[in-house]
Amino acid sequence: MKSNQKFCSPRCKKNYENSQRIAPKSKPGKGSKSEQKVPSVCKIIRPEHLNEIACDYWDKIAPTVVERGHLNVLSEDAFAELCDLYSRLRDINKAINETNRSLLQVEDKWDNKNGVESQAFKESALSDIKRKYSKLFLDYQKQFYLVPLSNRGNFGLDNEEEKDPEEDFLSMGRK
Repeated sequence: MKSNQKFCSPRCKKNYENSQRIAPKSKPGKGSKSEQKVPSVCKIIRPEHLNEIACDYWDKIAPTVVERGHLNVLSEDAFAELCDLYSRLRDINKAINETNRSLLQVEDKWDNKNGVESQAFKESALSDIKRKYSKLFLDYQKQFYLVPLSNRGNFGLDNEEEKDPEEDFLSMGRK
């Protein structure tokens, strides 16, 4: 269509534009969308790039998450990231425990005005990384409903304890 093409009315122009937007008809040999078979269930497989700890976590948690319907083809990359974060947190905790280092560091400061040296505590680099990875790990876990609080009200878990039916029978209606 040429940009300077004139139509008898704006309605005719709009009809012509809409006719150009309609999807082309399928070719006779290909079949329509309703005839095409799309697999309804795709097998979720563990990515090859995960290390051993992350693979163990995947093997442990993935079957439950798939069964609940929270892990599918669209979310498998996010779940792989969750497994990788788990592995990294384990490595950080191991480094903290092996070095026996404090999670706080002493920072010496010299005040030029008063000529006094002061000391302050700041968070160590390992502690900072652990805190950030832990927060991110918990955020990912919430997305897959792996945190107890996110399961309340889902999957048959209630906030209240179940009432024992035998208790009503034994009390004989007394309150």
